[in-house]
Amino acid sequence: MNLRRAQLNRSRARIGNVKIAGYNIPASNVVTSLGRNDPCPCGSGLKYKRCCWQKEFAPAPEVKDHDGAVARALAWLNERHRKAFRAAFEELLDQLCSAEERRAFSSLDEETLAGVDLNLTEWLLAEGEMLVKGVRQRISTCLLGTGGPLFTVGQRDWLRQLSQRPLRLYDVTDVVPGVQITLCDALVVDSYPVVVRECSGSQTLQVGTQAGFRIMEVREHRELSGAAYPFSMLAGSGVLATLREVQARLRAETVLPKVLGLAIISGWLRQFLAPPPMPTLMDAHSGEPIHLITDHYEVQDWTTLEQALAHSQEVQGDKQDGWMRLRDCDDGQTRSVASINVGKQPGQIEVFYKTQRQADEGRQWFDTLAGESATFLIREFTNPSGSLQRPAPRKNKRATPDIDPETMAQVIEQVMRRNYANWADEPIPALGNLTPRQAIRTPAGLERVKGLLRSYEDGEERQAAEQGRREISYQFLWDALGIKR
Repeated sequence: MNLRRAQLNRSRARIGNVKIAGYNIPASNVVTSLGRNDPCPCGSGLKYKRCCWQKEFAPAPEVKDHDGAVARALAWLNERHRKAFRAAFEELLDQLCSAEERRAFSSLDEETLAGVDLNLTEWLLAEGEMLVKGVRQRISTCLLGTGGPLFTVGQRDWLRQLSQRPLRLYDVTDVVPGVQITLCDALVVDSYPVVVRECSGSQTLQVGTQAGFRIMEVREHRELSGAAYPFSMLAGSGVLATLREVQARLRAETVLPKVLGLAIISGWLRQFLAPPPMPTLMDAHSGEPIHLITDHYEVQDWTTLEQALAHSQEVQGDKQDGWMRLRDCDDGQTRSVASINVGKQPGQIEVFYKTQRQADEGRQWFDTLAGESATFLIREFTNPSGSLQRPAPRKNKRATPDIDPETMAQVIEQVMRRNYANWADEPIPALGNLTPRQAIRTPAGLERVKGLLRSYEDGEERQAAEQGRREISYQFLWDALGIKR
């Protein structure tokens, strides 16, 4: 890939026009070091990675040595061991699901049922067992042993790999749609990233997703086996906690890989069969539950209130951008314990806290600071898990903001830069409670940090499109760490 890009750059230097994915582009219009997040030179308005990058660098379709392995295996099982294989499938479902969850299968749509069938069938081919003449045997042994179906060398190697390579949970840290994805083992924080050639899955997976995969070796590259177990944000955190408990309990046991795989499948199935339990969100620094509390005040005298806030050594900001009450913490970091902003209603001000203790202490502090310049009205509690339950906005439906798009973008950029001011030096659970600056010292940590930044950027790209405003750049976080994309 680097060789092809170098050849492309040399051609730009030699001739007046360059050809990208079939388009003749004037060389003057093409940036030599074109990045995947830059606007595509074809003029589509999309980012290069979502447009001509795929056409230029995507691998050509190829006939694979292992093509047809699963189909041939299933045909043989259907002919020789139909009842035993079906019984093994039902036994696996009983192992993964409760009786109530089994009954919920009738409400699943055809697409979901097809996905369940594909994933569970692959598990049986890889690690399942069935009764053959009264003897329990591993299905892969029946397929690859004496008396099994006739496979090509490539097909046999594929099925052998299925039986040897474990199903693991991964963090998706980079996606090139139609080409490849980059994965980091979710349980092993210092594991090296793995680049997997993947055409279909890379079209739908998003950076930041957690998913279960079985990674296969194909010649000089890696591919996914076919089954995929993507998790929502809520379900992913839950299954990761379960896997950590299992790993701690069975660390030295030979059955650990299989038990972890079954836990991944079980957690994936429950996304469709039962509503996820809502977690108690915790503040990373204090360890206290997050409650999201807003105190509303009616302002009696703006001038006096602004002067009081300006004279407080704990407070930074102004009326236009909002104020923050900052506190030096025992780990050497300075954190916000209250955000103060002009209210949505005329003549009001809002003071926001993340935890109950911050709100109780903050109420007394602000009442003393404001004095008679502001009168308390009401305290509002917001369920922090509520946003995790709300459905995503419908595609192509834009929000109708009360302010013009450019003003909205400016406000969001100010808030973003303020909220991420200390990001590089804040411990982050996804990095094993290392700070991003600490994590980037290793190749594995560097990829995870890049994955976090890419997930922020992808989320901002979608939100900007929905709100009809320009996209805010997170480049300042890359620059703060001194890392390249």
